[in-house]
Amino acid sequence: MISKEDIEHLKDLARVEFGKNETEKLAEDLGVILAHMDSLKDADVSGAPETARAIDIKNVFKKDELAARDAEADQYQTAIALINAFPEKYEAGHGTYLKVKSIL
Repeated sequence: MISKEDIEHLKDLARVEFGKNETEKLAEDLGVILAHMDSLKDADVSGAPETARAIDIKNVFKKDELAARDAEADQYQTAIALINAFPEKYEAGHGTYLKVKSIL
């Protein structure tokens, strides 16, 4: 079980404020969580391979390209018209930046 002094120390580190009742409740809740974590130490994982993720993930990079199909052709033309209507724009090697007014 985690002590109330440990909770007070964590509270100071996190710079949060809560009362005595919350401290007691948090100590109780964290105690339950830590007890469950201790029970996981007893699990037999000798047959399980070491892994960093549950599934195999890899990054897939591909170039973004506009598909000008019949249904999308109208949207594509609208996007091009909007870009051309912008008063300030900057072309970059990978696209067009549109300058807008600051909102803050």
